Amino acid sequence: MATVETPRARRRLFGHGHSLVAVALALLTAGTAVAKHEPPPVVIPTAETAQADQLFRAGRYQDAVAAAKLALNKNERYTPAMLVMAKSFYKLHKYEWMKKLWEMMQANGASDAEKSDIYQLLGFLEVDAKNVPGAIALFKQAAEARPDNSILWNNLGAEYLTAKNYTEATPVLEKSVQLQPGFAKAHLNLGDAYRGDKQYDKAHAEYDKALQLFPNYADAVFNLGILYLDADKIPNMDLFAKENTAIQYFEKYKTMLGGTLPPGDPTDQYVTEAQDAIKKEEKRLERMKKQQEREAARAAKKAADDAKKAAAGGAPGAAPAPGAAPAPGAAPAPGAAPAPGAAPAPGAAAPAPDAPAAAPAAPAAAPAAPAAAPAAPPAQ
Repeated sequence: MATVETPRARRRLFGHGHSLVAVALALLTAGTAVAKHEPPPVVIPTAETAQADQLFRAGRYQDAVAAAKLALNKNERYTPAMLVMAKSFYKLHKYEWMKKLWEMMQANGASDAEKSDIYQLLGFLEVDAKNVPGAIALFKQAAEARPDNSILWNNLGAEYLTAKNYTEATPVLEKSVQLQPGFAKAHLNLGDAYRGDKQYDKAHAEYDKALQLFPNYADAVFNLGILYLDADKIPNMDLFAKENTAIQYFEKYKTMLGGTLPPGDPTDQYVTEAQDAIKKEEKRLERMKKQQEREAARAAKKAADDAKKAAAGGAPGAAPAPGAAPAPGAAPAPGAAPAPGAAPAPGAAAPAPDAPAAAPAAPAAAPAAPAAAPAAPPAQ
């Protein structure tokens, strides 16, 4: 028989209902309070982030973005996943999205290493924009955020080279090769810094080091050619040896590239420049030789003329040397006083007082006009 529940029965069943509800509410409240003070453990999506990084390194940038999103869905503040996504957006040329992620990374406490990576990407954007000072500032921040990274110091040094600031480039690139002695590119750039400061021996040594590390490093061979082409002077080398050495390096560079040069490559132009320098030096030496020959001919002619004058001075009929006694029977020179006590020569007329001296003999023929001055050498 079914039991009919009466209001009285309900009161008996739930006679203490108010206290039970209160207990239940208290438990719920307590649970809520516990939840607020003890949040669930933070999820670290390392697996998803590692997968995103692998996809990025494989060049699958869109897939890397998707994998990084999965990681951020589990932890929206996880900066390593943001970094992979930012680098992928950079490769996809979505620079504004990359910069937005950079803001999020800064707000969520990005590490120095993560900041360094973003500074470098932002620096590359300034390089593309031809903003050399801006690129230098960002590469400097990147290197200072991670000072043990040789690549970052090399990138900063390379940008100093672009600005032709060899004084700043040298210590930065020296640090790069100290951190990673086997970094051929850093040795090449350090050689360029030394060459810019005209420390040619040091520059040559760095280029040689780059070739020891990487024997097929065509850029190092090319820069050796530039060193000999541009150097004002190389010790123990004349201009011919210097320019011919430059040509040899340029020809070797062309051989290393298989005879095919990329569009706009200036190697052939530099070879022509070295050959022209050799021709100009040959012409300069030839002009110098002719000038010396002309000067020698003029000196010989002058010596011959001087000899003729000297010979003409001692010929018969020449006036006696001052103070010499006149020859016997010779009339004294006009106006000359007779020697004391000497009688005039028989039949000789007494000299007229204050008679003008006889006109001097005609001078010897003037020497021939000197040869024409050499033509001014053409502008070098």
